[in-house]
Amino acid sequence: MISLSLSVLALIVVMGIFLSILVGGAVYVARTRRRGTEAMLLNARKVRELR
Repeated sequence: MISLSLSVLALIVVMGIFLSILVGGAVYVARTRRRGTEAMLLNARKVRELR
């Protein structure tokens, strides 16, 4: 019973990580298409200069 619960918990954690990677990639692609690659790189340079 405990091993089944741990297996299910591990599966949920792995699926959550996988899902967050997919969502992050989709957000990145959407931003790149909306703003363009040059604008994304320019914003990254600005953030780096502020640090």
